Amino acid sequence: MFACFGDRIDGVCVKTDSVETAQMLIDAGTAKRAPYFHKSWVLVGFDSDADELRHRIAISYDLIFSSLTKKIRTEITGS
Repeated sequence: MFACFGDRIDGVCVKTDSVETAQMLIDAGTAKRAPYFHKSWVLVGFDSDADELRHRIAISYDLIFSSLTKKIRTEITGS
């Protein structure tokens, strides 16, 4: 899972590379603490800049994808 949203939150929860990055995004007002997730996850609002939201989802995907085993990455990409 690299992103999560639901009917009770107004945004997408995504993974960051570290707790420090998550805190920086929260301090900058770009994101909020993601409820029920590790501190390295943040909640980016649906009302955020579209490019920022796309960027955060892409970063989250890359982080999770790179942590998978080579076999699973190959199964996903087909190469």
